[in-house]
Amino acid sequence: MKFHKLYIAAIGAASMAMAGCELDIVNSDQLNTTNMWVDESDVTGATTGIYFELRNAFRQNYTNQFFWGELRVGPAMWDRGTNRSLMDSDMLEVLHSLLNGGTSSVSWTNLYTCINQCNSVIKYAPSVEMSDQTRSYCLGNAYFVRAYVYYWIARVWGDAPVILTPTESIGREIYPSRSPRAEVYAQVAQDIESALTHITSNAQGCYYATVDNINMLKADFALWMYAAQKGGDSYLTMAGEALDAVTRTPLLGKFADVFDVKNKANKEIAFALHVDATNEVHSASYIQRFIWGSTQVKASYRNVEGGVPVSSNQWFCYADEFIGELKRNKEQNNDQRSDVTYMERTGVSDMYEKVGWPNKFTGDWSSGTLLYDDDLILYRYAQYYMFRAELYYYRKQYKEALGELNVVAQRAYGKADFYTSATQQDVLEALAAENRWEFAEEGNLWFTYIRLGYIDTYCPLKYWPNTGVEGGVGGSTNPNIYLFPISTSAINKNSNLRQTEGWS
Repeated sequence: MKFHKLYIAAIGAASMAMAGCELDIVNSDQLNTTNMWVDESDVTGATTGIYFELRNAFRQNYTNQFFWGELRVGPAMWDRGTNRSLMDSDMLEVLHSLLNGGTSSVSWTNLYTCINQCNSVIKYAPSVEMSDQTRSYCLGNAYFVRAYVYYWIARVWGDAPVILTPTESIGREIYPSRSPRAEVYAQVAQDIESALTHITSNAQGCYYATVDNINMLKADFALWMYAAQKGGDSYLTMAGEALDAVTRTPLLGKFADVFDVKNKANKEIAFALHVDATNEVHSASYIQRFIWGSTQVKASYRNVEGGVPVSSNQWFCYADEFIGELKRNKEQNNDQRSDVTYMERTGVSDMYEKVGWPNKFTGDWSSGTLLYDDDLILYRYAQYYMFRAELYYYRKQYKEALGELNVVAQRAYGKADFYTSATQQDVLEALAAENRWEFAEEGNLWFTYIRLGYIDTYCPLKYWPNTGVEGGVGGSTNPNIYLFPISTSAINKNSNLRQTEGWS
C-alpha cells in the first residue's frame, strides 16, 4: 500500500535525522516534502498514521495513560506486584510522587511525535486534490488528536512547547521554549472547535474522531478548566453544551462485556486505539505489568479457563485496601464489577498461597498463550454519565447529580436509585467512590480526583512514609506537586527548556 511506503520512508528519514537533532521532541515524519503529498491516498494514509503514533505514545512501558493518569493516585490504590515483592525504582517514584528529571515516565517525546504527524496533515490536506468530505475527515481527525494530546501534555507537565507546524528537514535545529500552560489549554480549546467544524457524525466509529468523542473530550476539558484551573462558570456552560451534544448511549448490561477482547468496539466504547496483536502490534504497555510470571503458577493453571493469565512478571497489583473495597462491594452489594476489576485464585501456585491480579485487560489467552490484544480504551460512555454527574455537582444540583450517577450504579448493583442522599458531602463521596470502582486500571482517576479536590482525602499522609511530603500530595510545599517534571534529557538537548519549579 502506498501509505505504508510513505510512512516507512518518513520514519527511516526521521531515524537519520534524530542523530543530529538537538531536541527531545522526536518527529516521525521529518521529510514531509511536497512530493510526498500528491494525492488523496497520501493524506488519508498520513491520517491513519496519526493513530499509529497515538497508539505508540500510549503503549510504552513507562510513558502511558496509567503512569500519567492513575498510578500517582498512590499507595491507597496501588502496590507492588508478585506477592508485594516487585516494583522498580521508576515505578515507585511515580507511585510516591518522588519524581525527578531522570524518571522514565517524565518523557513527552512520543506525544510530540504524534503531534508532528497531526501538524503534517493539517498543513498539507488543504492543498491536495480530494473531495471535501475526505478533506474534512483528515483535518477533523488531525485537529481532534492534536487537541487530545496537548490536553494530556498540559495536565501532566503544565507549561510546554506549542508546536503547530511539522518538522520537515534533517539537520534543522529547533529549540522551542515552554509556553505558559494557559496557551497550551487555549490551543486545546481551539483544536477541539476546529475538529467539530469538520466532523459532523459518528459514522467512523470509536477508532476515529466522531461527534461524540470530540464532545466527550470537550466536556472533560471544560470540567478540568472549571475545577482544576479555576477558569470560571463559562466552562460549566461549555461542559453542558458538549455533553448535550453526546449521544445518550445505554450501557452494556454486563460490565465484563465492555472489556471482552472478542467484543471490541462495542457500543459503550466512545474512543479507543485499535490493537490487532496478530497482524499489527500488541497493546502490552502497562497492561503486561499486571500479569504473573509463568514460573510462579502451576503449569496446569497457566492460561486456561479458571486459571491464571501468565506472561513475564507482575510489577503492579491493587493495594490491599482497594482489594478489600472490591470484595466488600461484591459481598454486600453484589457489585458485578468486582471480579472484572480484580481476580484472585488459591491453590494455583507452589510459591504463594494466593495469586491475584488486575483483571480488566488480560488479553486473549484462549489458545493457551497470552496475546496482548486489548484495545486501549480512552473514553467510554460510562464517563459520559459520570461527567454529567460531576457537572451537576459543581452546579450544586445534587439530586440531578445522583440521577446520572445512578445510571452507572444500577448497572453495577442491579438496583435503581442506589444512591439517595443528596447532601454535598455524600454526593462527593459517591462520585469519588464510583469513579474509583468503575474506572480502575483505565488511566484517568488521578485527573478526576484533582478536579474533585479529592487526592489528599483518598491518599493522606499515612500512605506517604519517608517521602518528605507533609500531609500527603495535597499538603506538599511543591507548588507543582500535581505536575510531572520534564526530562533531564530534554533540558540537556535544548537550553531553552527550564525545569518545572519544585522539581529537579
